[in-house]
Amino acid sequence: MLWVAVSYDCRGTLVAISNTLTADLYVSLVIKPLIQPFLNSIQGRVFLQDDAHPYTTVVTQRSLQNVDMLPWPVRSTNLSPIKCL
Repeated sequence: MLWVAVSYDCRGTLVAISNTLTADLYVSLVIKPLIQPFLNSIQGRVFLQDDAHPYTTVVTQRSLQNVDMLPWPVRSTNLSPIKCL
């Protein structure tokens, strides 16, 4: 699995995750070392992620409690912006 953060005019670090992605792994490999610093570097930031299970757990939501999130309905029929790239 590959994971990357993108914004209007920059991108974050590409992360290769070789194990099954769990919420704890997502928080330790992606959120704390990458998402939080990346979002802190962007003014007027809003974070979007789909409704994959590791992204919706209590552990993940707690680690993102100070981040402005764009709502994403469960089982949305809309395409993810990352899939449109």
